[in-house]
This record gives sequence, C-alpha cells and structure tokens, in this order.
Amino acid sequence: MLTPQNNQTDSFSQDLEALFNLPPSPETNEMSPLILISAPDSLTDSFDPDLSAEHTADHRNCPACMAADSALQGVKVNFAKLQFTNIDENGIDRGAAGVWMRLRRQSMSLHARTHEATQGYLDALAKFLGALRLCDITPGHVRGYQIARLHNFVRQGGKDLHPWQHCAGHMLINHEISVLGQMLKHCRLWQRIQPFYFPLSVKQWSPRTILTEDEEERLFKIAASHPEAALAYHVAVITNNTGAAGLELRGLRLKHIFLPAEGIAEIYIPEDSVKNNSRPRKLPLNPKARWAVEQIYKRALQLGSCEPDHYLFPFRVLRNRFDPTRQASRSWLRKSWAKLRKATGFQTLEPYQLRHHFATKLLEADVNIETAQALMGHLNPAMTRYYAHQRTRVKYAAVCAIETKKKKPVASQTARQPADGTRG
Repeated sequence: MLTPQNNQTDSFSQDLEALFNLPPSPETNEMSPLILISAPDSLTDSFDPDLSAEHTADHRNCPACMAADSALQGVKVNFAKLQFTNIDENGIDRGAAGVWMRLRRQSMSLHARTHEATQGYLDALAKFLGALRLCDITPGHVRGYQIARLHNFVRQGGKDLHPWQHCAGHMLINHEISVLGQMLKHCRLWQRIQPFYFPLSVKQWSPRTILTEDEEERLFKIAASHPEAALAYHVAVITNNTGAAGLELRGLRLKHIFLPAEGIAEIYIPEDSVKNNSRPRKLPLNPKARWAVEQIYKRALQLGSCEPDHYLFPFRVLRNRFDPTRQASRSWLRKSWAKLRKATGFQTLEPYQLRHHFATKLLEADVNIETAQALMGHLNPAMTRYYAHQRTRVKYAAVCAIETKKKKPVASQTARQPADGTRG
C-alpha cells in the first residue's frame, strides 16, 4: 500500500522529519531515530514539504510524487550551500561533512571500519576546505588540495603552514577526494569539476620487501629478548603465523578466542573489526601463534578484561589504567612497535608487512590458492597473488629447475638422406 497504516510511519516521512527537525509523530509520540540528522535552520527557510498530498493512479502529474521530488531536490540544493565544516558551541559539526557522516552512519550495510576511514578522510579535507561552501568548490581547489596534501605545505597569510601530521601518499589523497566527489555528486556539483580532475597516479603493483629466512629468524630472536617491546613482539608472531592484521586483532574480544586443552585453537575475526564481508573468518593457530595469543590473553586479564565482551586489547585511559569495554585506539601498537624496530635494527619494518610475509610463505609451501585466499580474507585469488611475493631463493630454485642434462645436438641439414632422395 502507498499509504502507511495508522500505527506506522513510512520511511520517507521519517527521513524528512529527521532531516528538517519536524515535530514527533503523534502516533508514537517519539522522535525518529534519524533525528540526529537535523540540519541548521537555514535549510528550512524555503522548504515546506506536503506530506498529506495524495498519489494518482498512474503517477502522472501526481501531487505526492511532485512534492517528494521538490523535497529531494530542495535538500540537494540546500546541502550545496552548507559550509564544508561548521562546528557549533557543542562541538557538533553542522556543516556538510557532519551531515554527510550522520547520514552514512544510518546505513546498515556499512561497517564501523568504513565509517572510521570516511571520518578520517573528511577530517583531512576539513583542514584545507574549512568553511568553504560546497557550491563554491572549484577544480582549482581540488588541484590545490592534491598539491598541499602531497607536500603537507600551505602558504597562507605570509606563513608556511603544515596542516596535517605528515605528507600523504597518492592513494590516500585519491581516497579523500573520492569522498569529496561523492558529496558533490549528491548535490549535482561534481559534473563541473570532473573534466578537470586527474587522480594521482598509483602503481598497480609495487614490490614489497620480504624478509629472508635468516632475517625472519634474527628479527624474532632479538625481539623476544626485549621485554619493553613485548606487545609488538606477540602481535608480530600472531600476524606472521595467521595473516591477521593489527586492526583486525584490535577488534577481538575474549569471546573470539578459542584455546581448548585438546584440539585446534582458533581466533575469530569479527564483522565489526573488518572492512568488507569477506574478512570475518576463523583462523587456526599453529603452536607459535597459540603461544602468542596465550600471552596476550594473560595480559588482557591483568589489564581488567574478564567478561566475554571485553576486548583482548583494551583501551588505555591513562598510564596503567585501561577500559576493557572499549577497544584499543588506532595507534595502540605505535610505541611498542617503535621499540621493536629500534631493538632489532629493522627500521623500515611495518606491522602490515608481516601479513604479506605470511601470504608469501603460504604459497611457497604449495598451499592452494583457495586456502590461502580464505586465510587472508580476500575477495578473489588475484588479491592473494598480489600480496604474495616469492623470495629470491624460491625464484632461483624455479629457474634452476628448467636445467636438464645435455642432449645430443640436433642433426644438421646435411644429414644423410635416404637412398631414393626422399625426405623421411
């Protein structure tokens, strides 16, 4: 039915009530849960939705549909007039970035990790675009952002500013402008910018440094002897033997750890700690990985995690004080990993490299691509091959395998012919 029942509110009305802060529904006497998306008063100045209009049978010249179309296009036009960011006295962003994030958080299909990444992109854009309205953004602003973000440098008012913590790579900048593009497409402003926008070049494949067997042995031997880097060491052992990335481990709760006295130990990477639907997975633990998980589990108990829903890596509130109901911050491993690099001498080693290392070792051990794909949580085998870069020793063995024993040379054209002169 086109008209909701008396005790229901259709989703379109809920969205409009929420977006424009209309009075609560008299049937429920409650505000819609989308009321958090309320926009500044300036959006309501020229907007008066007619929610009582009726539909025609064929929807031609339909008053209700025309009203809906006017409402939707009105939202787009008014959204374009919002400043990119506008923080009020309560710390709430009433600008386009804030409204955009509150709208996206209503989606049931997007993971928490996606929202974290999007918020990070918007925060980076806000440091350049600030109070600039969406409708005032030009191709020059987009190109200027690329240059400024790439070098972390902006000259403003005779001063040299460095708005971001560090320079950004091409791929990250492209992701940030992609989010801006989505916002501009929403209010039909991207068409005039797109012909002049050129994404920064990103290599389709870049060789990564993979540890040799000797380097791997030396890394873990030295790391094991430095207690101040114990957290990084245990995480490194887990990643190197399961392929679980640091951000995936960060979302583990005690209920996701399975350490039976007999049988196969496992960890479960949950949905709320991954970025797509292929990444939730169970990972079996070999003896090294099981030992490392047991050490981390003991640490979690010492820090106050004792309930199934408590995090394996709890949030650090203050020095020696942790909140087990919150997962560790995104920088939870930074200090310990820096100590590990200093102690071992592997100054350029990043935690994620050990995930590549794990994939490499899987394929070197002749594990079939489907199994490797399942362990890595990849959408397709091509992604697994991308992360697997065989070490020189294995490549050398492959080229040596084509060598064969010397064969007798092929007979020359002057070889003896049959007596009748014909060729055999």
